[in-house]
This record gives sequence, structure tokens and C-alpha cells, in this order.
Amino acid sequence: MPKYQSIAQWIKKEIKANNFKVGEKLISEHQICDRFSVSRQTARQAVSVLEDEGLVTRKRGSGTYINPVIPAKKTATKNIGLITTYLDDYIFPLIISGVEKVLSDNQYHMTLRLTRNKVRNERAQLKSLLDSDIDGLIVEGTKTALPNPNLDVYQEFFDRGIPVMFINAYYGELDCNYVVSGDAQGARLATRRLIDAGHSKIAGIFKHDDQQGNFRYKGFMEEMYQQGLEIDEQAVIWYSTESHKELFSPQQLPLLLQKLKNCTAVICYNDQIAMKLIQLFNPTDLKIPQDLALVSFDNSSLCDISTVPLTSVTHPGTTLGETAAHSILTMIENPHYKIQQVIEPELVERASVAAR
Repeated sequence: MPKYQSIAQWIKKEIKANNFKVGEKLISEHQICDRFSVSRQTARQAVSVLEDEGLVTRKRGSGTYINPVIPAKKTATKNIGLITTYLDDYIFPLIISGVEKVLSDNQYHMTLRLTRNKVRNERAQLKSLLDSDIDGLIVEGTKTALPNPNLDVYQEFFDRGIPVMFINAYYGELDCNYVVSGDAQGARLATRRLIDAGHSKIAGIFKHDDQQGNFRYKGFMEEMYQQGLEIDEQAVIWYSTESHKELFSPQQLPLLLQKLKNCTAVICYNDQIAMKLIQLFNPTDLKIPQDLALVSFDNSSLCDISTVPLTSVTHPGTTLGETAAHSILTMIENPHYKIQQVIEPELVERASVAAR
């Protein structure tokens, strides 16, 4: 966010913490310049933001003073915003169902928005919900492993006293509440299963722009190192929201086979990627699980309909949605409520792993 907004946010926090007391003089523009190494114009802009919001009053020839903070009484709308990246992917109907059930049981309604994992869509949906009447927001962040330019909009929710609950992933820059799956632990379970089956040359396919992919990579690497196994970094394949269709197209099959040629097993970012691999390998002589064992994530319905049933790490789905919904309702009643919950996964075994 612009420097003047960052300074304004800092002063707001100091006011809320009672470090700048009601009726006292705010630090001068000159002191702001010295503290933050900014120009006089930037300092003046920061103070203007506070003045526009009624937090301070300038008195000519005297200085700027802290006003009493009178919270506007907000009428409850019994409406919760829910933002997810996708709707049609297999895990999201379960999450949404869990959220909707809890909200309905408590006479709340849900407004659903999608981002398609696009930063510009996330900003538009956040702005739209910010301007609408909602009592709280449940959100799956967009490209959570990358720097996000929308943190200023999230800060607006916080400043307005609208509670925000993150699901699946969260932004490390924000002091936020969240409920997520234990992705790193899940990757360790998957890696250990392959090692126990006799595999030592294990590849990994991970999504680099989402926090889940980074944590799954972390768990994979940690377990390999703990077991004293070498990692062929050429066999660690990364993809993004925009590149996955191209990477797993028939044209890229020779490249994938080249990267996996020295491996006997692979950990896939999710069940969809595992199924794409199986489909790509159908015309080849490579057989699963005899030549290449597969473990994936989410334990979705795809696991059983795949031509080779998939061993997969569970995703909490409905439980995650229900926990998020219960939490947002608690946050509405108690703004100081904190929850940062990691739901530990399990490994469900099927036919995609064979002993070496």
C-alpha cells in the first residue's frame, strides 16, 4: 500500500491501543517524517486520512488532536460473505456445504463469490462485499504463496470491524484467523508411505503460487532428508494456475518422462494432477503402480473413479467449512476471539502404490 496509508494504519493501531490517548496532541508532521523517513507531503497525506475518518482534528496554530472514537452502531444483517477460488473443483462443494449448514442452523445467509485464483478478481470481489451489508467474511485467499496487492482491502475490513476468517491458506503478512489442512504433515505421510514401500527415488509435482503447494513441498523435503535420502531437484516439478494446462498437455509428455525417468514414485499436488499423469501415460509403456507409484492430495471422488485408484491424503472439506462458519459467528460476538487451527490429515491407501 502507499506509504501514507501505511503510516495512517500505524497511527490507527496506536490510537486503538491507547498509546495515543483521546484529547492528546498527535505527533507532529515533522516527527512523522523523522520516524518513517518520508516527505512532509506524505506525512500530511497520512494525517488527512485520519482527519477524513474523524479520528483527529487539526487546530490551526496548535496541532492535531486525537478525537474520541465513537464506533458506529452497525445493524446486524445476518449475512456472511464467502469467497473461494473455485466452485466446480471437487473440494469446494464440501467446504461450501459445511459453511452453509452452520450458517443456516444459526439463521444466517451466505453470499458466495469466486476469484478463479485471479488477483484482480479477488480485489473486485472484496471491494464489492466491503460495500455490501455483511457481518463477516470467510475467504480462501488468491495465490497465497505470492506477494498480494490486496492486503490494503483486507485491512479495510479489519478497520471497519468486519471479522475475516481465512480457509485453506492465509496471508502471512496479516495477523489473521484461519483454519487450514496440515499440508506439510500430509506430505510427510505421503513420502513416508512411498519410502516404506521401498521407493527412494521420489519425484514431486507442486503448485508454486499457492501456500498449500509450498507446504506440501516443505513436508516432502523434510521427510526425505530425515530418512537420509537424496533429492533429485530435477525431478521436482513446479507449475502455476496459468501453466498447468500446458505442462500436462500431450505435447509436454516427453519432457515429463525425461524428468521422471530415474524415479519410481511421485507425489502429486492433488488428485486432479495425478489423474492427468495417468491419462498422459496411458499410450506409453509406463505402468502405474508397477513402474511409477503415485500418491496425491485431497482424497476426492476422483480417487475411486480413476483407472488406477489413488492413494491420497485427506482434505477436511466439510469439517473445514463447518469450523470456519462456527468461528466467524464467534468472532462476530467476540471481536477478540483468535483461532489459528491446523486440521491434521490422514492417508487413505488404494492401488496406486506398489512395493518396490
